[in-house]
Amino acid sequence: MNGIATTLTSWNAGRTRVTAPPRATFTQLMRGATIGAPHDVAQQLRVLNATLALLEQPAPVKPVRLNETME
Repeated sequence: MNGIATTLTSWNAGRTRVTAPPRATFTQLMRGATIGAPHDVAQQLRVLNATLALLEQPAPVKPVRLNETME
């Protein structure tokens, strides 16, 4: 909790919840595309911005679930 602020983005909330990261976003994207679909810059920026926004909050923060999916 003290030191470098960290956050992560994952597609698998079940496994990540066990490690209890201080800040996390979860998507409904596929493995290998946790930050967004290939070549979908707008989606990638939405996920990245939502994840980085968590750094503005003191940890621990409840995980954020994003409704991002692969089309």
